[in-house]
Amino acid sequence: MNPEDFNELIGIFIAETQEFLQTMEANLLAMESSSSAEERLQTVKTLFRCAHSIKGSSSIFGFNSLSKAAHCLEDCFVILRDRVDLSELESSTITALLHGLDSLKIIADGVRPDQLNQEIAIAESESSTEPHILAIAQIKTTLEAKYGQKEETANYTINSLVNAEAVKVIFEFELPSVFNQLEAELSQSSAENLPQTIATINNIYYQISGVAGMLQLSYLAEIANQLRDAIDTPNLSVEQLQSSGWKIAQKLQKIRTKVLQGEAIDLQLLEERERVVEQESGRAGENGNNASPISQSPHPPLLPSPISPSNQPTIRVEVERLTELINLVGELVINRTNFELQEAQLRSEAKRIRKSISSLHHFGSELREEYDRLAGEWGTDNGKSEIGKKSNSQSPIAKPHFDILEMDRYTEFHAKAVELIEITQAIAQSASLVDELAVKFERSTDQLRRITDRLRSRVMQLRVVPFSRAVDRLPRALRELCRTFNKDVNLLLLGRDTKIDETLLDALRDPLVHLLRNAFDHGIESPEARIAAGKPASGQIEIEARHQGGQTIITVTDDGRGIDPEGIRSRVVEKGLVAPEQAADLSIAELYEFLFWPGFSTAKEVTDLSGRGVGLDVVRNNLRQVRGTIKVDSRPGRGTSFILKLPLMLSISDALLVMVGKNTIAIPLDAIEEIIHIQPDRIQMAGNQAMLWWEEEFIRLVQLQDLLHYDIPDLSSSAESLPQDSIPAIVLASSEGVVAIAVDRILSQQEIVVKPLPPPISKPRGIVGCTILGDGQVVTILDVDDLLEEFHTHSSMTISVENKSSLGVRTDLLTPPSSLQPQILVVDDSYTIRQLLSQSLTRARYRVAQAKDGQDALSKLEQGIDCSAIIADIEMPRMDGFELLSSLKSHPHFASIPVAMLTSRSGIKYRQLAMELGAVQYFTKPYNEGQLLEAIAKLIKK
Repeated sequence: MNPEDFNELIGIFIAETQEFLQTMEANLLAMESSSSAEERLQTVKTLFRCAHSIKGSSSIFGFNSLSKAAHCLEDCFVILRDRVDLSELESSTITALLHGLDSLKIIADGVRPDQLNQEIAIAESESSTEPHILAIAQIKTTLEAKYGQKEETANYTINSLVNAEAVKVIFEFELPSVFNQLEAELSQSSAENLPQTIATINNIYYQISGVAGMLQLSYLAEIANQLRDAIDTPNLSVEQLQSSGWKIAQKLQKIRTKVLQGEAIDLQLLEERERVVEQESGRAGENGNNASPISQSPHPPLLPSPISPSNQPTIRVEVERLTELINLVGELVINRTNFELQEAQLRSEAKRIRKSISSLHHFGSELREEYDRLAGEWGTDNGKSEIGKKSNSQSPIAKPHFDILEMDRYTEFHAKAVELIEITQAIAQSASLVDELAVKFERSTDQLRRITDRLRSRVMQLRVVPFSRAVDRLPRALRELCRTFNKDVNLLLLGRDTKIDETLLDALRDPLVHLLRNAFDHGIESPEARIAAGKPASGQIEIEARHQGGQTIITVTDDGRGIDPEGIRSRVVEKGLVAPEQAADLSIAELYEFLFWPGFSTAKEVTDLSGRGVGLDVVRNNLRQVRGTIKVDSRPGRGTSFILKLPLMLSISDALLVMVGKNTIAIPLDAIEEIIHIQPDRIQMAGNQAMLWWEEEFIRLVQLQDLLHYDIPDLSSSAESLPQDSIPAIVLASSEGVVAIAVDRILSQQEIVVKPLPPPISKPRGIVGCTILGDGQVVTILDVDDLLEEFHTHSSMTISVENKSSLGVRTDLLTPPSSLQPQILVVDDSYTIRQLLSQSLTRARYRVAQAKDGQDALSKLEQGIDCSAIIADIEMPRMDGFELLSSLKSHPHFASIPVAMLTSRSGIKYRQLAMELGAVQYFTKPYNEGQLLEAIAKLIKK
């Protein structure tokens, strides 16, 4: 085998070993949570098989340290299987085995293909792994001392075993091929191929030993150990191998016969009979009757080994090769789109040709009619027509005089007309062929589309992996946290089989670990606090993955204390991030945003677990690299949920193509809530901001080119140049909010191949990458979350920040207002309206406080907020505007505060009721900013 192929096998071995190690860790944790002795026994058998497989494979490839460590850990699982009452298994035993598994992982992580055939590297590796091997051996010694030795008897009866039928089936169908392979290797062994023969027999030993361990057949394990001792003999010769090997092969065949017949197996009796046979053979040899070992060995008929349908052959492929294949599929998608474009152009041209031919036919008919008309006129001219004369003079034959009705007369003009008609007919025939070719091309393109879609789907399935690959390490991490910090927390993993793009795994692992640690430290209370709050002492963290629309949704939820908004508010003031008077005006959503700021933490002190402020900002940054978003939903006293949204695939996605000026831009479909066409009378103005009523609330309407911050040629079209009968707009949703963007034209939906901008080009704000259309045009792809985040940042209320420059925020936009300026309380359940009013009032040099409903406003007033006037909506949850007015006028401290109503209800009965309850002004949406500010100034002066 050449070195390249061998290194590839080593890579497969390393990947397989990592899978075995992960399976062992998951099974150890599962065994701790299970209380059934039968389930634990099956788990121990799985652990034994994994350790056994690692031992065998590493020995074959020459990684002796790993083989020795795996063998020692395998013995630990044998102790559990044979000597321990698994229903009373102690947690300390599982902890010790987990530590042993950690040592085995360290040894496995040190395995490298370049260590092979390098004695120095192997020696260094063994010296560095010796402490870990000794650690596993110490665990084995502890288990042996704790659980003692198990008494075994040499006499076994097949009918006494619980799994008798399974043993019989394995000996009847599975093991004959192994036994026959052993005999074939012994018979074909020679001095030249002795090392290869030993390696093959070593593999046979692992197969037999594995079956013996799995079925708990000590007699088979003993024979397997004899085989191992035989091949481990120093300076082994071919004769020695064949001599000892044939004895073992005979034992195996005899045991198989007895198992199939249901007879008792006494290994000592079998060995005594063999000694007798050897003695008789020796005497026969002295008499010259020597027999070949081959003739002495029974050869039962080879039984076919049935192949289970589930055991399909598999191969391992490097991720780079899959990535290259996906890139080629992406190029195929681009070329398929090009074919579709050409096919559409061909159909259009064929249609145009048919139309032109029809016109040509019509022209030919008119020409013929005109000729016939002229010919009649010429005939009545007594033969004086020049054309007629020319025609007659050309005739070399003298003809009697015929009347025009008796014989047609043809001229050169007629010949040209006939030639034109014939050419038209030829073109029509060619056009019919073009039509047929266009139809065939359309069918072929449609077939190519279906094949490409199937190919893309199948190739993409090669890159998807179960979500369990991202979370399998979390149970162990949570267990260690529980033991370290004396908490009892259960981890529930839902949707483990949900398929996600393999390239998303690396972006998910760190965020999930951060969110788990965050939920454990900040969310789950101590057992005493949980009991005092009426909760069970054991907390729970739930991680769920599912597909929804064109996205993968991952939710991390805990049932802990939740997030305290007031704690965040005091923390941002304490760190000097926001002025105290404006911190009181921050909404819950705005407070949650501070959790994702670099360096921000609600922990009072720095510990190994938290307090450094490098958790949630890492989560958001990692997710943004794969076009993912994160949201927070918390209920104080009940728990917190973090909702992660990621695209199904990173390389190929669906997008909507729109025109902005003369440029085409692609918008990912998973960010689009709705495509609408707006009548101009639906657009309402709130100050200088265009607003649109959508889904029972006002949302901002902006033009797409106003959000982009790079040069786009020919942007002369502005809001006035948009068509007045209907404005195409797209409602975009992200973690930052909802915005409607107006575009010049909506083109089509198309499957695109996302191509990131290559280095050294840095990623522009609001752009995720580019794609190539079928006609070769390069189109930019919007990063909706990035775009809307910047839009909301620049259009949000200004706040006072002294230290925010260290966090990468533009301090030139953040100017603290004077404390002497009047403060206006804005009460509206719409976040957008509150922000718009806040901007208008802030520009007018007012301080602004916000409340999301009447109850929130009343609470702020009772807490002592300084307020010169109130602007309130009518329809709000919990407490509407009318109820707020009534409460304010009945309270002696708040009755003097002037209240102006700002609502979309323009009916007279609403206005009358508001005035009766004490409102001093009544405005309807959309409002005039100048009139509103003038009225507010008058209210404050009064």
